[in-house]
Amino acid sequence: MAIKREICYNGTKKVKFMAQEYIAVKQNHELGMIALSKTVFETIAHIAVDEADGLTLDDPFNPFKNSIHCKIQNDQLTLTVNVKVKYDVNVKTACAKLQDTIHENITHMTDYTPDVIDVRVAGFVF
Repeated sequence: MAIKREICYNGTKKVKFMAQEYIAVKQNHELGMIALSKTVFETIAHIAVDEADGLTLDDPFNPFKNSIHCKIQNDQLTLTVNVKVKYDVNVKTACAKLQDTIHENITHMTDYTPDVIDVRVAGFVF
């Protein structure tokens, strides 16, 4: 579901479709539509990274750099999580476990199954 924005220029109306920011969970509800913002999915992923052993967000203290990116296109959710791995942790195992945890948490909390969850290793913590 795209968000429409109407702009008037000298009496003429131009309709633009803005970037999609919501996923419609229930469209045919009798009282209206239920939609989830992409910040909901980013927050769930952030909590999963905080609870993961051996992983931290790439740069959690830099307000200008977001370590978790959520993209919604055609009602498909793509999450990209940039993490750093602690020195003595198996990278493949920790990242696979994080993917499973994020998938499970989003599915359980929102009744929506994410389409793609990418975990990118940005570096190591010693």
